[in-house]
Amino acid sequence: MRQKKFTHKILWIATLMIYLYLLTKLILFKGGPVDFEIVRGQFMAFLHQPDLIHMRTVNLTPFQEISRDWNSLSLHRPGTAIHLVGNVLAFIPLGVFIPLLMGNKWLSGANVFLLSLLLSLSYEVTQLLTGMGIFDVDDLLLNTLGGLIGYIIFTMVIGMKQLLVGGESRVAKKNYNSKESHV
Repeated sequence: MRQKKFTHKILWIATLMIYLYLLTKLILFKGGPVDFEIVRGQFMAFLHQPDLIHMRTVNLTPFQEISRDWNSLSLHRPGTAIHLVGNVLAFIPLGVFIPLLMGNKWLSGANVFLLSLLLSLSYEVTQLLTGMGIFDVDDLLLNTLGGLIGYIIFTMVIGMKQLLVGGESRVAKKNYNSKESHV
């Protein structure tokens, strides 16, 4: 049984690595070939000319791009839906991987929030420093929301599984055990 759990965990870690590779390919390389030499070259150029930072496009105003995209949707411009929905969808798997790999613990919702935000921030800062994209605070919001939606989906699936299989929930089991210890 222990070997089976270990094998499952290794498979989930491998799947997480593939997901992170594909996410990096999508966000930094816009679907093109992944070449970290490009990132290094762009970053070195920034280090030699730090004034380049002033030439980067940056959005630090929360909800600016979200509202612009929302307004464009009302004008029936479907391309903007890709930005809105894509930023959310891209991080939904992360909200599933985190509790799967860390165990479905009480604070895993907070872990999903924090790790989704930090991963998104690392991509945004990389885009800012390398010029391989636009630093956008709205992307941070949408990506983090995606991670949280993934976590909610994960907890709902686990809850449904417990209902269908008939197992007790952790909360019910904990309450029962604490009542036993007081008797």
